[in-house]
This record gives sequence, structure tokens and C-alpha cells, in this order.
Amino acid sequence: MRSYAVAPEANLVSDQRAPDQRSDERFTTLFRVARVVLEDGAQHLCLIRNIGAGGLMLETYARFDTGTAVRVEPKGSAPVNGKICWVKDRNAGVTFDAPIDVAAYLNPHQLSPTLEAPRGPRLTVDRRARLRVGVMWHLVDLIDLSQKGAKVKSDLPMELEASVELMVERLAPVSGRVRWIKEDRIGIEFSRAIALADLAEWVSALSDEEAAPAGD
Repeated sequence: MRSYAVAPEANLVSDQRAPDQRSDERFTTLFRVARVVLEDGAQHLCLIRNIGAGGLMLETYARFDTGTAVRVEPKGSAPVNGKICWVKDRNAGVTFDAPIDVAAYLNPHQLSPTLEAPRGPRLTVDRRARLRVGVMWHLVDLIDLSQKGAKVKSDLPMELEASVELMVERLAPVSGRVRWIKEDRIGIEFSRAIALADLAEWVSALSDEEAAPAGD
């Protein structure tokens, strides 16, 4: 399997360089949050540091094994499939299953013909959480979570633009407002984004917990 060196401007170099690697491989520096889904369904948040026609480099908050098939879903770009080809400290290289046209791939309008700002990656979850409405706390079902918002399920009477506070286990409480309501689904926009590291480490711990054998 060919591996890809990272961009010089990223100041990080893979220890897995292939002898026949082309010297003219070009990488674009990129700091974009992405959801990474593993072949077993586990999901993680990572930061894409750079990208080239044949692969990319991730800054990770979880341990990845070389050879693992992954689906990388960046904010504002189409998902791309590949495999982990090297791991070093908190960085990992991904070799794409098929080369991409980097310029076209990074076109900001490729997924946004209406010029809407792309949403950040959302983590699909199935957890209980607490939602404060006024002075009362209520149990709700957390459906998905991102740095800037969440979707919950509840039959609570709710008004648009209502101020709320969401409390999820192992995360600091975050305040926000109700942006939309559809039947028993409630969309919340946070007043302040959750730090990437905090959310990434949270979902990694959640994945480890779900993967642990019963009784551990």
C-alpha cells in the first residue's frame, strides 16, 4: 500500500513513506473539522490538517490502527473513503480508495448550490440528557450533537427562540436557544460552540464505552 507524506507547511512528516512515492505530490494545508466513521460504525471527530489527491492527514483525539477502513466526512465537502496508512502521536494518515481532484473537492459551493453555510459534522448519539427550560430540568433523548448545536426528542411544550440549557454527561452544560420544532424533535443552537477537543474526547470515550465487553 502506498503511503503519502504530509505537506511541508504542516511541519509533520510520515514515518511510513513509500520508496516509490512521487516527489511532486502536492498537499493543501487545511484546518477543517471532520467526522470519521470506522468500519465497525464507531465515530470520531478529527481535524483535517492537509489534503492531497491521494490522501490526507488527520489530527486525532482517539487511537487509530493502521489498515482500518474509514469514511471521512468533512464540513462542507463530500465524504471520502480510505484506509489509515500510518499513525504517529496524535496524527494519522489516510490513503484514499480513489484519487480526488483537490481543487474541485474543496470548492465551497460543491454541496451548497443555495450558498448556505455548511453545517459542522454532527455525531449521531443515543443518550439521555437534561434540558433546562425556565427553572425546570427535564429528561430528553439526545439524537445528535455537534460543536454548535444539538437535536433532542421530547414531548415538552416548547416555543421557538426559547432559552434553554443542555446538560450531557461528561460535558459542561451549554446554553442555547430553540431554533426549530418538528413534532417531538427540537433543534437547539448553542450560544457558544463546544471546544473541538472536548467534544472529540467525549465521543471517543463514548465509543470505547460501547465497545467494552459487558462486565468490564
